[in-house]
Amino acid sequence: MSNFSFENNPGISKVWIALRRFDKNDDRVVALQEVSIPPAAEASEIIKIILTTFGLNCSDVILKIRNHRSCLIPLNNLIPANSKHMPHVLEVAKIFQHVRPKPRTIPTTVLNRSMRTRLQTIDRKIERLEELLPQIKLRRHEKLTKEIECLSQKLRFLHKTMQVADSHSWKGVLTRAPLW
Repeated sequence: MSNFSFENNPGISKVWIALRRFDKNDDRVVALQEVSIPPAAEASEIIKIILTTFGLNCSDVILKIRNHRSCLIPLNNLIPANSKHMPHVLEVAKIFQHVRPKPRTIPTTVLNRSMRTRLQTIDRKIERLEELLPQIKLRRHEKLTKEIECLSQKLRFLHKTMQVADSHSWKGVLTRAPLW
């Protein structure tokens, strides 16, 4: 961070922030300080400014800032200015601190039953495919023979038309008037 002074710059917004340390299992307000936020600062810079202002050096914590109505507000350069009597509250919490895991809601018997039915349906599909395998090979062979027969007919037709086009016999008269 630079040694730039924020006191004389008119674009700097001054915000009062109260600190609550939920990561230390403390619900009371520990500190109240005024923080200067530059107008063009990004969120990471603002977080660094707030951490240095309060002397926090924890990297594995979550910072949440709330207004005087306890609504979350984003940590950016548009934090609204306030007074010392109605400060924003900065909550410092551990990652997943307020998340309580629920007990398993699905009993394992239901999971076992559903997995068993899935395995049975997959097994039935495999058996059906094994039964149809000879028919599939037969159908494939029939389709290939039909395609080969169709291609050979087209080849015979092209061969005949090429033979007609190759004949050089002159009959002495144009059968059709030229278009030029």
